[in-house]
Amino acid sequence: MAASKITSPFPQRFTDRQWAHYVKQGKGLVEEETQIQFRLGDLTLKMVPSQRPGDSSQRGVFPVLDRFADEIGINVHTLIDYRHVAVKWPPEHRAPDVSWSIHRALDALDDRFELISNPPRGTVKWTEDKALSHAGRLPSRPLTKAEKLDRVRVLLDQDDNAAEAVGELIKRPDVAHRVMSNDANKRILYRAHHEQRLQAAGARQAAAYEDDEEEEEGEETTTQQVRRREPAVDYTRASSEVLELIGTGTTFLVEMQRLIPELHVAEFTDREVRAVLDNHRRIRAALDWCDTVVTTGEKTMDEELARILSEGDE
Repeated sequence: MAASKITSPFPQRFTDRQWAHYVKQGKGLVEEETQIQFRLGDLTLKMVPSQRPGDSSQRGVFPVLDRFADEIGINVHTLIDYRHVAVKWPPEHRAPDVSWSIHRALDALDDRFELISNPPRGTVKWTEDKALSHAGRLPSRPLTKAEKLDRVRVLLDQDDNAAEAVGELIKRPDVAHRVMSNDANKRILYRAHHEQRLQAAGARQAAAYEDDEEEEEGEETTTQQVRRREPAVDYTRASSEVLELIGTGTTFLVEMQRLIPELHVAEFTDREVRAVLDNHRRIRAALDWCDTVVTTGEKTMDEELARILSEGDE
């Protein structure tokens, strides 16, 4: 059968004949490399034959290969890799025109002996990345969005590393904007921030009551106090409006718990006291209005409420 014509993908740089010549040379070198890799793997099997898992005779494999690798100038783990692939691919099942890397990519599949010479439908010929993807492994060179995300997940499998990476990425304005434009992301971030505020409030109150032994009988831990006030909401499903309402209220509550114990009331003037109380009156009116809207859906603001909310400090 006549060989198919190889057309150069770079017509301005190579003639078809030049490209075909280079491809032929490259294939020959890869074939030689594949033969060497398999031969090295086979050599280790000759030195220390493969046995069943758990066989006591296998305990001395690594020291032998480690010393041998040093003697021939190769990394021991590379040599062990050659050995593993040689075990998974007995000589009679190897495809001479397929690289060692592709054999390695498919080595965990039960039907590898059939697949190596018969790629699945839609695959004209094996490449290393196609073989890795078919075997459910990460490709060496991720191209699609899903492949790139998979690679990131593997590289950042530890929470500490992932947190630092996310912190660096969201410093980029466009990235931060895209992240926060997704409602699911906003809920996740709000939930984490909400829990941090509760923990911070708990730590502050715990520190405030730590030395107060006289109130030990009636004292509750701040964590329990805050949790009782925590809204029974599934933050992963709640709408952005619900999250914003709860977040605003929780922020106010936490800040008041922080601020009130530190007040120097004796230094307040009468005018300042009236201003604070008047502001609190407007806050209560706004809360009552919000409660009415949430429970009835009626958003109408009567004249008295409008007057109270519009009043400034005296």
